[in-house]
This record gives sequence, C-alpha cells and structure tokens, in this order.
Amino acid sequence: MLTDTSVNESKNLKLKIESKNTIILLTHIYSITMATSSELLDKDIMYLLQYNSKILLEIAAITTTILNDKQQQLQLCKWTDGESNTDTEFSELACRCAEEAWLSVRQQYPQLNTITMISNIPDINCTFSKNGKTIKVPKNKIELKSSKNQVMPGSTIGKLDINQPLIYCHRPKNAEKSYVIRYGQYHTAMGESDQELFQDRTPRPQLNFAKLYTSSQTEVVYSEKKKDDWIPHYGKCAVNRLKNNVNYSWQDTLTKSIVFEALQNIENMTREELIKLRESFSPTLL
Repeated sequence: MLTDTSVNESKNLKLKIESKNTIILLTHIYSITMATSSELLDKDIMYLLQYNSKILLEIAAITTTILNDKQQQLQLCKWTDGESNTDTEFSELACRCAEEAWLSVRQQYPQLNTITMISNIPDINCTFSKNGKTIKVPKNKIELKSSKNQVMPGSTIGKLDINQPLIYCHRPKNAEKSYVIRYGQYHTAMGESDQELFQDRTPRPQLNFAKLYTSSQTEVVYSEKKKDDWIPHYGKCAVNRLKNNVNYSWQDTLTKSIVFEALQNIENMTREELIKLRESFSPTLL
C-alpha cells in the first residue's frame, strides 16, 4: 500500500519526467526551426554546393568564349616561363575572364546573385564567398593547358581529378593565325588515338585538343568518371595494335605474351575459378 510520501514522490518523479520530455521536445522543435531558417537563409549556398561541378563547367564554357575574343591579349602573353611551364600571363588573363564569366553565370542562375567569385593563378582557382565569408566547395579548379600541338602530354594520373574542367589553348605556329581555345572535362580530352602505347611508369594520358568542345557548343552535360576509367582504354589500344599494321613496339610483344599466358591459364580453369576471376575484375574493366 502506497503512503502519502510515496505518492508525492511518484507525482514529483512524473512531473520531472514530463518536464524533461517537454524540454527535449522544445529543443527538437527549436533545432528544426533553426535548421529551416538556416536553409532559407543559405539557399544560395546550398544551390552552389549542390550544382558545384555543373556550375564550374559552365564557368569554363563561358570563359572559353571570352578568351577566344581576346586575340590581342593572347598574342601579348609570354608563354612557357621557366622550367615549370606555368604560362603565368595566360593564367592571369584566364582568371580575369573567369571572373567576367561568373557575372554571366549569376544572370543565368538568380539563385547565385548573392555569391561572389574571385579567381587566382596558377590555372583558375575559384574562391566563392558570401558577405565576405569564404564558401568551401568540393571543386574549385579549372585546369589550363596550352600547346602549339593538338596533342600534348597530360598530367600524371596518380593524383589527377579527371572530372575537373579543362581549358586548352591551341597556340598558332604562324603569327598570322588565331589562337583557338576549347574546353571540356579532363577525361573528355584524354587519349591520343585508339592505338597508343601505354607508359611503363605512372601514366600521363595524352590530351587531344580535337576531342574538346568549341565555345559555340554550350549544351555540354557534366559527366562523372571513376579514377581507373582510363585503364580499359589502354587495354583496347593494346589489342588494336595487334590487329592493325602499326609501327612495332616492345609493348606489342608484351601484349601477345600476356594474351597467350591468359589463354593458357583460362583453358585449365574450372567453371568456379572462371566465375571467381570474373568477379575479381573492377566493373570498369568488364
């Protein structure tokens, strides 16, 4: 049987529990309200983050159009300074054009009207901010390349982001001709041909100017590729070299040896071993 004291203690405990639950509920409501207010307040930032890659590619496209109209400034640039081959003056010009391009992007996307952007060398490194505070975005770099040739060595594949935007300036060999600038994503330009040799070190896939987009091609869709997507390309090239009449390389003999050894082993494999081998392959290699 409950005494008056135990009844009062029970009531007090119930009040404490209800009070605690009320505080938890109010805290939860407050956090939701604050989150909603923050989301409404920073809707422009959320838009920038959500479409970061697409917006960066759009900046590259418009920058390419502006650069193609800067023939006189391009002629005045000092190219390939020092061993680093940084093309500083071209990069500075491209950064100014990128900042001009950002104004066009903001006109296309009113959601970004409160966001400012400045760009810095080397290449085009974009810094976005709102009310003087920097906005951290996943991707902020547009790679710059320049050459008098339509095909040039690319960057080492190891730490390379193959999905980043790329602007390629094809410099004229004859001073009377124009500079031609194209753009795309890095992976768009990768690969010289379908019969190129693979490299016997960390690969530096060739960049092919002809594979990139002209400034008039504005409806380019951003596409994401995995880090190892370049490997099947070299596998196909190796087989193509065996099937076609090309200048001999020691790699052709190596490919024949790999194919021969693979066939020898496959012939002696059980069905279970073949299934296991297939499952061990990366999806990009199938």
